[in-house]
Amino acid sequence: MEFPKVEIGRRIRMMRRELGITSDELAKRAGVSQSMISQIERGMVSPSLETLWNLANSLNVQIFAFFDQTDGERVNVYRRGDELVVKRIRPNCEYHLLSPSIGKDIGFFKLVVDPGESVDEPPIQHKGEECGYVLQGTLIVEAGDDRYDLEEGDAIYFDSELPHRFYNHGDTPAIAVWAMTAPWR
Repeated sequence: MEFPKVEIGRRIRMMRRELGITSDELAKRAGVSQSMISQIERGMVSPSLETLWNLANSLNVQIFAFFDQTDGERVNVYRRGDELVVKRIRPNCEYHLLSPSIGKDIGFFKLVVDPGESVDEPPIQHKGEECGYVLQGTLIVEAGDDRYDLEEGDAIYFDSELPHRFYNHGDTPAIAVWAMTAPWR
């Protein structure tokens, strides 16, 4: 499947305009050039993960909002196999979106973490809160300076402003149900 750069660019332009900011202002907030914003919005380039992350924070949305496929309905049902899978955020993780992201207070997804350590990936942090419940396997969550080893049936809550990351030292993929708040709505 090809990276949806045209659709992501269209959404970034729409979100920027809804906030009433110029492309120059967005560029300053996200730490990129104005010409990069222009190229992204016109679907001419595929932004890096870091750029998407900075754009999401600058636009006060979850990064998943760039990939969301809903039109603002009040009820959304996601059938097995129909959820959007995002793999570009972390190389060892898949995020199966189970709820809409745009204009909602909470994001809900299935987190699948492949076996193997991913300590080369820097921790991420953002506004909001997260909680998760491990359905299968073992999951290591680093939040702040602490490490939490979770097994099937364990749950965790943490402030997302703590630098955090996930990895799996087991032999099989770890699967968890995860939720994230969006305090910027």
